Amino acid sequence: MALEDELQVFVQEVWARFIELLEAPLGNNDMLWAAIPLLLATVFMSLYFGRYKKEELGWNTAFGNTMVFVFVAINLIKEIYMKGGSWASVLDSTLYVMLCFGLVGSGMLLMLITYFHLLPKKLAFFLFSAPPINVSVYVLMSIVYANVAPDRVTVAAGALFLIVIIAAMRILQFMEREIGLQDRAGEKGEDVLKMAEQVRQEMAERMEMED
Repeated sequence: MALEDELQVFVQEVWARFIELLEAPLGNNDMLWAAIPLLLATVFMSLYFGRYKKEELGWNTAFGNTMVFVFVAINLIKEIYMKGGSWASVLDSTLYVMLCFGLVGSGMLLMLITYFHLLPKKLAFFLFSAPPINVSVYVLMSIVYANVAPDRVTVAAGALFLIVIIAAMRILQFMEREIGLQDRAGEKGEDVLKMAEQVRQEMAERMEMED
């Protein structure tokens, strides 16, 4: 099969998996009730930062967001236990146990990264903001609750899902600004500071010229 054909097949598989992720909560009430808070949290956080555009996420919030992976791992173990009815069923689910341990390990690693500020601020604040974190959690829940295959197609579909969510939140923030909900107080304060700095520089230049 030619490379172009392989790419076309892969794109079709990713799109089909994207639809599968989108529809995953519809066939599972447990996942539905877990997915609704994720969606609401993503929307409300986007609305907040759309209004207060000059505010940053903050290292403390980023640190708190990384702990979600640990909590999700615990919840996934509970789900596997409830399906099998015993701890033996949990241990027999090798793939999901490895996934849960991977989640815990990833969560601990991300917590250390944010605790010690090991990444550039802008990169860390994006990676650990609501959309990337909540989409990652949603994809992981789909793997356990809806038996979505944990493969490269799912990873690609998850990335597409994140792009769609970010685009939707940007549109929501744009609408928020268009109807006048964006906070202008911070921008006015910055304008005043810029003007004061400009006046200060002009005065300093005049004093140098007089000397």
